[in-house]
This record gives sequence, structure tokens and C-alpha cells, in this order.
Amino acid sequence: FGLGGLKFVFSLKINFKNPDFKRVLRQLPPRSVDQGIDSINSIVETNFGSRLGAGSISYYENAYTLHTVPIQLIGTTIATAAFPRLSERISQGRPDLFRRDFLKILRAMIWIAIPLVVVCFFGRGYLARLIFTRGSSEITAIFGFLCGAIFFRIVYAIISRYFYAQKDTWTPLGVSILAIGLNIYLAWKLSNPDHYGVAGLALAQTIVAAVEVVILFAIMLIRDHKLFDIRFWGGLWRILSVAGFCIVATYVVVQIFPLRITDAGLLTLGFKFGLITLVTMTVHLGLSSLFSLEEAEPVIAKMRGFVRSVLKPVKIDW
Repeated sequence: FGLGGLKFVFSLKINFKNPDFKRVLRQLPPRSVDQGIDSINSIVETNFGSRLGAGSISYYENAYTLHTVPIQLIGTTIATAAFPRLSERISQGRPDLFRRDFLKILRAMIWIAIPLVVVCFFGRGYLARLIFTRGSSEITAIFGFLCGAIFFRIVYAIISRYFYAQKDTWTPLGVSILAIGLNIYLAWKLSNPDHYGVAGLALAQTIVAAVEVVILFAIMLIRDHKLFDIRFWGGLWRILSVAGFCIVATYVVVQIFPLRITDAGLLTLGFKFGLITLVTMTVHLGLSSLFSLEEAEPVIAKMRGFVRSVLKPVKIDW
């Protein structure tokens, strides 16, 4: 119905001899399996968590849900929006433009993800107590281990599109199967009460997410030796340098405004968490501009435009 205005005529006839249709059929099964294979992890983690005492599953699921929010908002959203552009570059037969656009998007996502992870880690206690009234301390501990997974899952979102744009759905599936096997083993080992307990499930998620990204990076380098150039590594080094200053600044703010046992309510917790976020983002953006990171230029330009519009003189006709 939505295509009616475009005068699109739909026909029930399927051309099974069409090469594009055949290609879709070949790529669909591994992509579909890869989409649903994470449910195996959920079943295994639920099984291990149920052995760790009452409330363990609830604490883990709440922390896990909390960690998926930035992944969906940043990783999935940007990667989905960028995918058509990457596919277009491949269809144009321009691997050079595909490589350039991919690295630009990858750097931007890393640049956005780093301050987000810093805020999540240092503000995890404030956030957990603000959202969850019960078990906030347990959720805080679990969420702290999941913060690393947030970064790697965001990066994975765009890396997987690198393969999908090249009509390769088997490589991400193979790596996912390997990752699931590793996650099952680590979850069993680390969730042991003698080790990390329910927090071990979160630690396993972070380790597996990192391994998955490293393996895909290695495959990308093997296939395209020119993919990661000096400019990319130089920009990445500057982003990591800025991240170091952000960590220090955020740590100082947390020490000045610590989370106290008596802290409760939106006003107190919201103010402290908002202050942590503001300082982190300000330091990140300011130093990114100082380090001449191209990712900061659009944001700075938007802020300057907003300030000019606010401070614009108002003419009054008498």
C-alpha cells in the first residue's frame, strides 16, 4: 500500500532464474541463522545463572538490558543507516570509495562510543540506582563488566556491514558460531561461585565481544592489506589519547561527587549523573577539537550555529 503513490505494480510471479534472486537465497540462510543464534547464549546464561541463587537472573537481565540500549541507539542505528552507502560503493565498482567511507564511519562510531562507555562505567552506580529500586548494587557490578561489551558491540555493528555489503554473510556467521562456543565455555568457567559468580557471565560477554571484533579485523586485513592506512591509525591514536583525558576527568568528578548510601531520588542522582555526563562530553569534544579530529568538526559547527542564533541581535521596530 505504501508504494501505491509511486505507481508500483506488484505481481505474484517469482522469477526463479533471476541471478539476483538466487543470490538472495544463498545469502539469506546464514544471515537468518546469525540473527537468531544469540538465543543459544541466552539459554546457556539463564541455565548457569539459575544455579547462582535467587535474584541472579533478574540482576543479570536488568544489567544486560541496560547495556543493549547504547548498542541499539548508536551501533545498530548508524550501521543500518550507513549500509546502503557501503553497498552502493561496491555496486559502483569503487573499492577505494568503499574503503574510504567505511573507515570514516568506523572512526566516527569509535569516537562516539568511547565517551559513552566512560560515562556508563563511572556512572553505573548512579544509573542503576536511578532506574532500578531493588538490587542496584548487584546490577552495578554486573553492568560494570558489560561496559567493555558495549564498545565492542558498537564496533561490531559496522564491521559486520563491511562483510554484508560485499555479499558475504558466511564469514560473520562462522565467527559468531566460534564466539558462541567460547562464550559458553567462559560463562561456565567464570560464573563459578569460586570466581566471579553472576558477574562472570558479563565478563564472558565482554571477552567474547572483543575476540569477535579482533577476528573480523584480522580477516579484513587479510582480504585487503590497504584497508587500514596511516591516516586511520593516526586518527585512532588521537581518539584514544582523548579517551585517556576523559577517563581522568570523569574519575575526578566522581571523586568530588561520590555516590553515597543516602543518595536517592531523581533530583540527587540525576544531578550527579548529569554532571558526570556533561564533564565527560565537554572534555571529549573540547580535546577532540584541540587534537583536530575531523569527527568533532560537525558537532562544533552545529554548536557555533546554535550560539549565533541565540546571541543574534533582535531588531525592534518602533
